[in-house]
Amino acid sequence: MAKILKVDYVKDFKKELSNIDKLEQTPNLIKNVAIQALDSAINSSGIQTTTKTILERNKESLENIGDRSIRNNFSIIYSQMCILAVSSLEATLKKYFENALSDFSNINQSNDELKKIKISLSELVENNLKFSGKFGKLIINKANLNFQDLKSIKRIFSEYISKDIILDTEIEKKTCFFLEARHALVHKGGIADDKFIQAVTSFNANIKDYKKGDRIEINASDWGDIKNIFTELVAQVTRYRKN
Repeated sequence: MAKILKVDYVKDFKKELSNIDKLEQTPNLIKNVAIQALDSAINSSGIQTTTKTILERNKESLENIGDRSIRNNFSIIYSQMCILAVSSLEATLKKYFENALSDFSNINQSNDELKKIKISLSELVENNLKFSGKFGKLIINKANLNFQDLKSIKRIFSEYISKDIILDTEIEKKTCFFLEARHALVHKGGIADDKFIQAVTSFNANIKDYKKGDRIEINASDWGDIKNIFTELVAQVTRYRKN
């Protein structure tokens, strides 16, 4: 039997989020570069008085823009942060799933989906007839498991590991919303489509009352929610397992 890996999934996931957090400073970096450029122009030789006055006013206007205000005007950055957070969440849940199934006693052997998975002779040869430690990855690939929407995540852990994921109602709603928002941002140009509306409605999770055709916007407040709810989801999924 493969050695069970001991992993602090929540701690590792928080590290991933802290790296994504750094992107939040991008608007302020752009602001500072613009201020430096204006300052250089203001102090250049031969500049006309009227031009200098205009540049000084522009510089002052930039300096007076608060950090939160300028960040909220860069929603595209928060959209990208949401996308990256979902990717990190997916990677974390996959790693847990693979590690959990390194111990065959964790497998729900009554799951009918397992009976449908077929292994080719070439795959047996490639793995030296052994799949110990690789069983979780094998299932992910063969069953084409999706860890990017809440309904699928709940189903996967229920059917394959007999684990029911119970979330606080508000956390569940927001988790569903931001997972579906990521899909729309990546695949639909950020526009709410029928799939988005149907998915969030199934969890009563249309927290921004979007309609089909609306543009999905992610802001600083949303990013705070994303970090909290995704961390709670990781904690709930990985809780009470010896690995």
